[in-house]
Amino acid sequence: MIIRSLYILTIFMIAHVSGYSQVETYYALKNQEVVKTDFKEIKRELLFKAESTDTKETFGLALGALAVKLIPLLVDGASKLFYNPDNFNKEYFASYSFFENSGSFKKLDSEQNMVFQQSGLNEFGGQEVINRFVFDLGTVKNVEGYYYLGLKSYELNHSLCKLSGPGNRINYILDIGFYYFDEDDKAQEFHINPILLDEQFIDGEKREIPEINYQVIPKMKVLQTVQVRVREINAKTQNWDRYLELYQSNQNNISKFLIRALGE
Repeated sequence: MIIRSLYILTIFMIAHVSGYSQVETYYALKNQEVVKTDFKEIKRELLFKAESTDTKETFGLALGALAVKLIPLLVDGASKLFYNPDNFNKEYFASYSFFENSGSFKKLDSEQNMVFQQSGLNEFGGQEVINRFVFDLGTVKNVEGYYYLGLKSYELNHSLCKLSGPGNRINYILDIGFYYFDEDDKAQEFHINPILLDEQFIDGEKREIPEINYQVIPKMKVLQTVQVRVREINAKTQNWDRYLELYQSNQNNISKFLIRALGE
């Protein structure tokens, strides 16, 4: 995990979405065939929704409690993932501002799920969810001000990354950043270890992750913004190897960690 100072303060973002984009072509697998759908008014948003607390786990910062939820690192790097867009490599994001119209800051709520959702209008004018990622959020019980976060479920109905055949799968990388002020009132940026979902079929199935890989979020005096950035890479060997080659050749510009989080 990396914390680094920001030298330029970011502008407060009142809206919780990345906005609407023009018409874009998405891909899916249906009946062993690749289906293309043109979406317009595409909306990418980051939401916080209440969840039932009946089955919610709580964790302390003892080594064993969270370590069993994590699995070994996949790739070493430095600061943020290198990005090279093409038909087989796409990226998009959404942000949520904790600065309210009233002029005050909200706080993280451990009884809510964090949800990244992408949706749009299909060719027939119907609203569709393109993909959705749901994250479990909780409070570390024995350390005041610390939270934990982990991907708990996801749904992949369409891919912006091109599918060239029914056997194609997509690798997803989820990068989550927190922008906040520390105890010295300095602007900081913190990223959890990016999550890799590899070899994913774009089949519309909702997948639950049985063993959530929780990561700890440090104490933040004032949380300004949370951003979730999604990268799609076609999982064909030549595309993924090319991405990793770019990744490894840009060690000073990429994220330090990839963690494998498989929901089988």
